[in-house]
Amino acid sequence: LDDKKALRLLQRFLYDPNEDARWRLAWLIGEICAKVASRDPGQVSELLHRLFEACSDSAATPWGMIETMGTVIALRPDIFGAFTRHLLNFAGQPSTRNQTLWALAEIAASRPDLIRNMPFYALLPMLQHEDATTRGLLARLLGRIKAKEAAMQMLPLTDDISAFVCWQKGARQMTTVRDEAQQALAAIQSL
Repeated sequence: LDDKKALRLLQRFLYDPNEDARWRLAWLIGEICAKVASRDPGQVSELLHRLFEACSDSAATPWGMIETMGTVIALRPDIFGAFTRHLLNFAGQPSTRNQTLWALAEIAASRPDLIRNMPFYALLPMLQHEDATTRGLLARLLGRIKAKEAAMQMLPLTDDISAFVCWQKGARQMTTVRDEAQQALAAIQSL
């Protein structure tokens, strides 16, 4: 990727109204950035800064941006892990809440310490959120960081059969809150 404009051009494609296309592209950009970062981390860092700025702009639509940031950070936490703490700012906004929880869970899969070092306790009330995706993604996140302090709060979710869509490596997958909560509790109990 010698053309420095390529990442900027890929960023523009994130504005696709097709959610499936955005998630696939977020994963693709993450994969590309993981490779580019080995020889030019500055170029990827600039992309992350642009994405954060776009997400913070009240006049912009953050479609695909948080997902992309989460993928980039998750694939190269050794270089971009410091960006993780800034994602938490988007968890309280309805338009970016689920994408943020997904991004944090992806990062936690490779570097749970990055999430553990943040004030993640503020997320715990979302275990009772009306949205199944929020509950399920938060359970996934808490399992990946082995948050034993949240185990009791997650127990009721083991009876929650609400289905939701989750994305793995750019592919759509169906799961349930119960499945995510059970996996999370199993991870916590394996301590």
